[in-house]
Amino acid sequence: MKRLIIGVLITAGILVQTGCETTSSGTTRVTGKTRAALTEWDVDIYQNPAGLLSWVPDMEIPVKFEEIAKLESSGTTASNNPSAIDDKTMQIVTDLKKNAAKLGANGIVIREVNVVEDVVEHRSSGYERVRYPDGSYGEVEAPIRISYQRVYKVTIKADSVFLDWNTVWTGEPTKKS
Repeated sequence: MKRLIIGVLITAGILVQTGCETTSSGTTRVTGKTRAALTEWDVDIYQNPAGLLSWVPDMEIPVKFEEIAKLESSGTTASNNPSAIDDKTMQIVTDLKKNAAKLGANGIVIREVNVVEDVVEHRSSGYERVRYPDGSYGEVEAPIRISYQRVYKVTIKADSVFLDWNTVWTGEPTKKS
């Protein structure tokens, strides 16, 4: 049992040192008509306002689209490396695309991106292996260790939309000959 506890504590320590990351599926509030499911590859990304995410090309948002749902997803990363925050943001956008595709949306419009810094306290305790003066080994309860870690929470809000490619740019149906 003690070895199990030690193993769990070592694993937790490694996760803390390498940077814990989580992503939640977030929330989906359906506001329009859903359609047959698509794949995430069928979902285009738009931003309003432009430039919210530097790695997303600023594509012009079509004139006409139908909102299907309001989406929100968030995740945390314990690394303060800007590329780790970008990686987490990309993972969240992928989650949003997957959720939109399940509803039959072929586009998402990112409306808001928030990155919040926080400090998290970690407490650990367990057992340590010690060597006694007579040469024998034993395990003793270790004192509680407290450490602090900076974490970043990324939250993205978006609308999942359906774009009817016959009407998106003009707002009018195309005439058939």
